[in-house]
Amino acid sequence: MKYNWFPLFLILAFLLTGCLGQKTLHFEEESEDWKVEYIADVKSEDSESTGLHITYAGEGEAPEHINYTLDSPAGGKEGEYVLLNDGRVQQMGNFCSGCAVTKEDHDIQVTIEWGEKEETLHLEYIE
Repeated sequence: MKYNWFPLFLILAFLLTGCLGQKTLHFEEESEDWKVEYIADVKSEDSESTGLHITYAGEGEAPEHINYTLDSPAGGKEGEYVLLNDGRVQQMGNFCSGCAVTKEDHDIQVTIEWGEKEETLHLEYIE
């Protein structure tokens, strides 16, 4: 039996070219009280989807609510009176098109306020 591999090759080539240019950037920092991760899936030079994970790492019980501010050259985000679930905040699904996108050398900062305390973490790019 003879197989025609050309259609399979075309489908595979089409799928692989759809992934060209896409890059996932991972930034993180940890302190005595918090661990913060920021993930940017850069789709093209002007579109990306991002996710932010904030985890309480301090001693004792996690606070019920926090306020946070994310500052980045690609844009910012705020969350006020955000409920922590098992000591975690997970903000996913932010997508932009026609926007500035995250780059490896960006200075990304997250400021967290809880109770009477405030802390700013400077996230580092992880290769």
